[in-house]
Formats: sequence, C-alpha cells, structure tokens
Amino acid sequence: MQLFNGIAGILQVDATILTIRAFFATIQARVTLTALLVPQYHLTILSLACFALGFLQGCIASAPKPGYTGAHYKIGRSYAVNGISYKPQYYDHYEEVGIASWYGGDFHNKPTANGDIFSRFLLTAAHKTLPMPSFVEITNLENGKKVIVKVNDRGPFVENRIIDLSEKAATLLGFRDKGIAKVKVLYLGKMSRKMLHEQLSNKMRYAKLEERHRKDLIKAKTSVGYVLRVSEAAHAKKVASGLRRQGVRGVRVLFKAGEYQVHLHCRL
Repeated sequence: MQLFNGIAGILQVDATILTIRAFFATIQARVTLTALLVPQYHLTILSLACFALGFLQGCIASAPKPGYTGAHYKIGRSYAVNGISYKPQYYDHYEEVGIASWYGGDFHNKPTANGDIFSRFLLTAAHKTLPMPSFVEITNLENGKKVIVKVNDRGPFVENRIIDLSEKAATLLGFRDKGIAKVKVLYLGKMSRKMLHEQLSNKMRYAKLEERHRKDLIKAKTSVGYVLRVSEAAHAKKVASGLRRQGVRGVRVLFKAGEYQVHLHCRL
C-alpha cells in the first residue's frame, strides 16, 4: 500500500509540473520586460507553483510567524509619550536598576517597534531608548535569577518602570505571577554589535545578488518574472532550493525593501 501511494504521489507531482510549465508558457506569451520592471507588477503566481510543489505551508501563510520577521536596526528619533520626551541613542555602556514589568497575550503576534513580530514565548524586551535590536542581561535582584533578552520594542510608558519583558522572560526570572520585580539591566555591547554586523552583512550580500539580477534583466530582450515575498532568509533559501530540484530555472533569493524575496526569471 505504501509503495502504491508513493508511485501515485510521484505521478501526481509530474503531472503538476507539466501543468505549471504549460501555465507559465501561456503567461509568458503575454508579458514583456516592461511589465516586469513596473514596481507594482509583483505577481504572486509563484505561490501557486509553491502550492503544487509542496511548499504550501511557507508560501501561503495567512498570518506572520512570531519571531524575528522583517526586523531592522533602529535607533530612532526623539519622541514623546504622555508629555514625556525620550531620545533613543547608542550606548558604549548602559546599566540601570529599577522596576521591570512584563507583557504578553494582548501583544502576541503583533509587530514591534523595529519590525519583529512579538511572541510571548521568546526572550525579548521593550526599552525606551536602547538601540533595536540589542541584547541586555536582566538580573532579578529579589532572587538572583538572570536572563539575556533581545530589545526589539519601545516602552514601558508607565511611571517608575525601566523595562518591559516578554512573558517568557518574566517566567524565567520568577516574577510572572507577581507582575513586577526590581531588576538590574546591563547592556551587552559586544553581543549586540556582533548581531548588528551579521545582520548588515546579510543585507549587503543580498543587495549584491539583487544588483547582479537587475543587470541580467536589462540584458534580456523579453522575459517574464515572478516574485514571492518570504518572511525569513532560511525559508527563502528552502523554497528556492525546492524549486531548483524540480527543474525550475532562474530562481534567486534577494533582499529588497527590508524583506527576503524569491525571484523566478524566465526568458520567453
């Protein structure tokens, strides 16, 4: 029975690939390079191919995945909340003692100030002025417990509170049920700079690939292109690799406008 199902699955994939190629051929007969270069021409036709090739889960996600989605480095301009002004800045050293609180369910799966998607189950924090993203070590001065969190949001805008932690961080520090605790916040400059360097290096690498891809498009007389926006670099690579294994050519992973994209470029 398993052998029969396996053979049936292979035949189904082969039939799907033939259908997709026929579909591409029909589209290619009607689309020119001019249409490809118009910014609004971001066809999501490739998502149909992903569906047929087994990538439905990643290509057609109806909601953003909690975690590090679309994040970017940000210090930010001065701002005011409830009549109080705050000035985000870069720190060589930062250490502060005060009251910490936590936030969770009401903000779960919603964007943070730097573009991450907040998850109550990840070790993150909101701070009024620290760069985003950056790492800080939190010490609960009431029980000695410590945890390292990533700052990716702004707040808390409540009097006498210096940092707002995720529910997971508050649980590990032992004050989830209590709600608040006296803590020491220590900025981890070396770790933060390393993370920033890796993030910028990835952006530069994908920017070079994007420029090379743009030059290839200019050289092409006529072509058709498909663009699939993907939340994370790892998943973009997975989708691209799967398409290449299915014999699809002209597949590239690019970083553009703060997001990862899978480009499929076909000549007519």
